Amino acid sequence: MTMTFEQVKDHLKQRFPLIMVDKVLELEPGKRIRTIKNVTGNELQFLGHFPHFAIMPGTSIIEAIGQSASILFSRTTGKGTNPKEYMVLGAVNDMRFLVPVVPGDTMTIDVSILKMTDEAALIEGVARVQDAVVTRGRLSFARRIV
Repeated sequence: MTMTFEQVKDHLKQRFPLIMVDKVLELEPGKRIRTIKNVTGNELQFLGHFPHFAIMPGTSIIEAIGQSASILFSRTTGKGTNPKEYMVLGAVNDMRFLVPVVPGDTMTIDVSILKMTDEAALIEGVARVQDAVVTRGRLSFARRIV
């Protein structure tokens, strides 16, 4: 299953300038997702990180992995689509930033579900630029209704 940017926006609560997934390349509900994020020099985060040598902040890479996971969760369970329901980030575990991500790069993000219940999930995420692993680690999420 693939998804266009417009379909991605329908599955995310985030809006400009925080949408960090441009396209879904593969999605296997209950198991894994592969997405892409095209990194451009026009993004607001590069105004201050860093003005003379733009590097994508680690928090933005984590957000891209988390948003990919959110799409996977909603396509797996159907939960999280209610406007008052969220899968919120609970913890960042063993996240490693190995190579800088710069404007012009296309990040491919692979997320695999390690454990999932109705109320929580643990995933492993790996971000690559071409064949180089740039970031890897685990994120945990909890479902919240506000």
